[in-house]
Amino acid sequence: MNSRLKFTLKAWPAVFLIAVTLSFGTQGVAKLFGIDLPDQAQVELVKRYAGWNLTFAFIVAQVVIIVPVFEEVLFRFLLWKVPLAVLGKWRAAAAAPRIVLAVIVSVVFSFAHYIDYAKVASTHALAFTGWNSAFLALFFVGVAQCWIYRRTGALWCAMLNHMLFNVTNLVLLFILPE
Repeated sequence: MNSRLKFTLKAWPAVFLIAVTLSFGTQGVAKLFGIDLPDQAQVELVKRYAGWNLTFAFIVAQVVIIVPVFEEVLFRFLLWKVPLAVLGKWRAAAAAPRIVLAVIVSVVFSFAHYIDYAKVASTHALAFTGWNSAFLALFFVGVAQCWIYRRTGALWCAMLNHMLFNVTNLVLLFILPE
């Protein structure tokens, strides 16, 4: 096993815990100050169909498997690695292009979680749901995903981390009180 993969496998639990803490910590801090943050549209959808039926099972499969695979291919491979490979900066010593592009892709990744896809489908116009503090947490998740992919060189590692992040959020969504 190469040294980068070994290091990443040792470090990813910390990155994962930081991402989950940011995700729920920002919500908790806001509630301490009396700020009620709206849920993302995806969270509302999962809550609406909670219960063990076919719709709920499909939504869970979508959130845990389909979406992480799609998002990692889109954001980490097509929008991050491919442009860097074209520029010749994927494994180059200069980190600036990788970091700048990781920040840009992570901001786009965060925005994508606030698109109201139901409104887009019905009105054919771009619409966003209410913004909340999870935007910042999602940004850091995006940066962490770039780091994991860069360190391991394996997209499946970023996909697996994304899947575990989503599973953790689903479990906490149904365990933690409102």
